[in-house]
Amino acid sequence: MFRGSFEHTLDTKGRLSIPSRFREVLLGKGDERIVITNFVIDATRCLDVYPLDEWLRFEEEIRKKPKFERRMVLFQNYYLGGACECAVDKHGRILIPPLLRQYAGLKRDIVLVSALDKFRVWDKEAWKKVFAEAEEKLMQDPDFLGDLGL
Repeated sequence: MFRGSFEHTLDTKGRLSIPSRFREVLLGKGDERIVITNFVIDATRCLDVYPLDEWLRFEEEIRKKPKFERRMVLFQNYYLGGACECAVDKHGRILIPPLLRQYAGLKRDIVLVSALDKFRVWDKEAWKKVFAEAEEKLMQDPDFLGDLGL
């Protein structure tokens, strides 16, 4: 599992250093390949990053869904269509493709945030906004997570 959040910077070529704790998770899986794709929440864009084995498991779940159901087609166009397989280089970096960097509005300052079996890559300013909104909702409504059974 991925845990925590880490601030990093993109270099001029679009490479991002994976935090050592996240690299340990990838190494533990025996495969340092990842899949990066689009993600959006409350109209704020970022990138989802999956270890290859988790992505393959996710694809298997998608295969079980109705192929021609409109919502599923839209989801596949968006989420699967944006996916790109990448390898972690010997320096522990990934090259984020230009289209994905542009999609997520990634500039120089980046935050990598755990999401259990994957992690997300946010532009630092976007992450500050999303985090502040989540904190505000949690503070305003103590039972905010009640319906989720947490």
